[in-house]
Amino acid sequence: MAQSGDMLDMRALLNHMTVATIAGLMAMGTSSWAAVAPLSPENLRKEATHILRGKVLEVKSRTRLAGLFWLDRVFTIRLRVTGVAKGKGVKQGAEIVVTAWQVAVRIPPIPGPQGHSSVPKNGEVVTVHVASREGASFVPIMPNGIRIESPKPPR
Repeated sequence: MAQSGDMLDMRALLNHMTVATIAGLMAMGTSSWAAVAPLSPENLRKEATHILRGKVLEVKSRTRLAGLFWLDRVFTIRLRVTGVAKGKGVKQGAEIVVTAWQVAVRIPPIPGPQGHSSVPKNGEVVTVHVASREGASFVPIMPNGIRIESPKPPR
């Protein structure tokens, strides 16, 4: 009988260790997936490599697979630059491409980065605070690096 008691103690210990390991892994995983807080106007200016103002000429979107059950909507925004407040290499009148994204589907719905909070429509005037460049495309600071200035620009 001493053997079966030892076996039960060993199984209980293994069960406790398994539960503790799973709980620890879950806690680590959820803590690293917090939503991205909006930056203040001062921090947007400080963090941006470029600050560009312009009129949206075209917005295209596509869906990409971001995980097993995760879909993101990726927006390609063509912009005519009307002003450069910060940064080099972009001139007024130039056409640039800005790439933004938003969550389309998350199963299960977990907290985490949700993409860019504002995505403009054709004809809108925007200010873009750029975080980086990917090839020829500018990537805005997340989540509030795109500010829509006017719903309908003057002609």
